[in-house]
Amino acid sequence: MDRVVRALRRLTLGLMVSSALLASCSSDSVGDEDPEDSWAPNQVVGADAVGRRMALEGFVYVPVAASEDAIASAVAAQMRVLFGAARSANVGLAERYPIINRSSFRADTVTVVDTARPGAPTRQLKRVRYTYRSRAVVPRSLESASTVPTVTLFPTGYASRAREIITKCQREDTQNLTAATIWYHFNPTLADCAQVVEAEQKAILADRRALTKPDREVTEREVARLYLPVVMRFTPLEGNASASPEYQRLYEDDRFVGYSFFGLDEENDPYDYGARNYFAWLRAVTAAQPALKMSVPDGADLLRVQVNGADVPGVTLERVTTWVLDGVDYPEGVTDIPEFRLALLRQWRGHFVHLSMRANVTTQGRVRAVPIELRTYYGDEDSDGLGAVSRYTAAFRDADVFQYTGHSHLGFGPLDPGNYPASTFPNKYQLLMVNSCVSYNYYNQFFRLHPGGTANLDTITNGIEVYLEGAGLSSARFMTALIDGRFRNYVDILSDMRVDLPWERAHDPNRVVDGELDNAFSQATFGMALAPLP
Repeated sequence: MDRVVRALRRLTLGLMVSSALLASCSSDSVGDEDPEDSWAPNQVVGADAVGRRMALEGFVYVPVAASEDAIASAVAAQMRVLFGAARSANVGLAERYPIINRSSFRADTVTVVDTARPGAPTRQLKRVRYTYRSRAVVPRSLESASTVPTVTLFPTGYASRAREIITKCQREDTQNLTAATIWYHFNPTLADCAQVVEAEQKAILADRRALTKPDREVTEREVARLYLPVVMRFTPLEGNASASPEYQRLYEDDRFVGYSFFGLDEENDPYDYGARNYFAWLRAVTAAQPALKMSVPDGADLLRVQVNGADVPGVTLERVTTWVLDGVDYPEGVTDIPEFRLALLRQWRGHFVHLSMRANVTTQGRVRAVPIELRTYYGDEDSDGLGAVSRYTAAFRDADVFQYTGHSHLGFGPLDPGNYPASTFPNKYQLLMVNSCVSYNYYNQFFRLHPGGTANLDTITNGIEVYLEGAGLSSARFMTALIDGRFRNYVDILSDMRVDLPWERAHDPNRVVDGELDNAFSQATFGMALAPLP
């Protein structure tokens, strides 16, 4: 039970970040190099979530002589915080950075009046109204909602009042974080936050009653405001609910190669979540396909386990999995269980482990024996970021399916799309599944890197956080669906990926598929079959 409490306290695959990462967050720039998000796919399909186009009207105050770049920067700062606000309503936004459409800017000049000091000198500012558009994933509970009210932050005074924001508008377990991650953790639904937002709004409205030209005047309190109530407006996003993976293309080169990477959670934890998810994946996949045989390409004997300097007899993958996941039947002579577990996990880290079998695959009447190879890796990408990028690059160039389960590092880190040039990706059909925190926001940028875009890439991501607990099992269910010969559609696969957690049944983190609208697979057309060979 204490481990469940620990899971809830640490929450999800996206919230654990190093101090170095937080520093990098604070210096990152926001982008507007594209017209809105024109590179993104125009469709999404999910089991428990739906896609929406989102539009929002906001405004900023800037100096009268402010450049368009300065205006765009202020708007982007305001809209980046919308990510956290939307997240608190279980709405996942599509962009890692707000992409600002400058053509939506509508500017006028206003006079700033200090209503607390009648007759005091006035000053002028430029008020810029704008429309921000993005794509969103919302839960089925919001499927009929056309609007969702929320709150974002006003750029003026944001950094200088960070402690006030964190104290009132972030969960208790994030109070020790800095201003660098307010954009992620800002939660206007908290009671204390709602109260200060309402109080500020009432004070602004009271001040405005003293204005003689309310259309052309604003108050000092209004300009210095911290919070801005806004409304997200939703319209449907196209989707193909009957779409399947392009199974015929996954096997068209007479082989199937899947990569599955698992990131370390805590190096010195004998119950490391990264390891537990890795072995949960190994257990589920080998149970679904008993024909899979294990090998270690670098020659390491991962099944040689020692206790007190002596080899433990009869060690198998199943036995190691029992120790890691079930915590029972430890070898004779083990007196310090945490020490034994930690040594075992360290032994398995940093090695590729392959699971291989052969199967007869039939497509449109053509039968051939196809090798199926699942290449897995559990390691520490925090301390080996360059090594992780190198491993992922090799996988992208070769894989039919790329899968990652672990921390998303707020979108930074080795899997950041910015680490990969377009030349990394082959001109072939691939699946990219990222089972980590809010991966819908971070990783759909791979569409603009991949040759052919949606024609050659489907992404499987989630709109809200994935819990550490159960992530390995949901990843395994996705991978096995591609090699079990059932050839199910995406909705059925996503439905099967729900996992029962100690505190929630059938958990689904608003998981969705993008890029599926142009998929052509159907059993009626391709008549596929898959039968493992002995």
